[in-house]
Amino acid sequence: MGYRYTLLVKTSSKMNNAKEEFSDLAYIDVKFENPYDLFKDWYKEACLFSTAMPNALCLATVSKDMQVSARHLVLRRIEDDGFVIYTDNRSRKTRELEEVPTAAMCFLWAYLNDKGQRVARQVRIEGDVVVLGKDSYADLYEKDKLFCKIRAYICRQDQEVDWNDLKARHDQLLNDVRLNKKSLPMPDHFIGYKMVPRAIEFYYARDTLIGDRILFERDDPSCPWTYKRIAA
Repeated sequence: MGYRYTLLVKTSSKMNNAKEEFSDLAYIDVKFENPYDLFKDWYKEACLFSTAMPNALCLATVSKDMQVSARHLVLRRIEDDGFVIYTDNRSRKTRELEEVPTAAMCFLWAYLNDKGQRVARQVRIEGDVVVLGKDSYADLYEKDKLFCKIRAYICRQDQEVDWNDLKARHDQLLNDVRLNKKSLPMPDHFIGYKMVPRAIEFYYARDTLIGDRILFERDDPSCPWTYKRIAA
């Protein structure tokens, strides 16, 4: 027999009573010709009202055998022509990006704004992924917290590990660093990528407003962006 579990979202009964019979359309006011500017505008608001990690994203890749995988990462930098991330070059995502250098990113921000309105914003990005030169992201590694650097040294991503062995190596390395016996320069397996978008889609909904979507597209980086409104 199959098993079903219905997910329930707890909301205020007062809010439900006031708004359950209301419906309207959300509207995205496109003030920018460049989707990067709109992304930065939304990201700024997400940082103000959203969760502790508004820079979290879901990255989807595909293998040459058409097996799709997805995982969450952290956006490291927004540049004029793309979105920068980095990872372990021995990981599954790296193998898949070597085989098929295209991917999709997705950001989701859900929060109460300063008016007490429930806001949902999503940004979906599709495009080509290029490998960056080490000099272009070395500064990002240097800014990383200590635990991130230690992870880069003791973890071979996706490989089976013995927890006790990993714990022992962690504690030894941490002790060496604290005693200045060991430095943690950026390791060779540390790799940076830039997602160069061909499409960026913005979704916005609020309370009981039906969502609005704006899709920016271009054929290649030399072409201007065009956009259109699409149904939710």
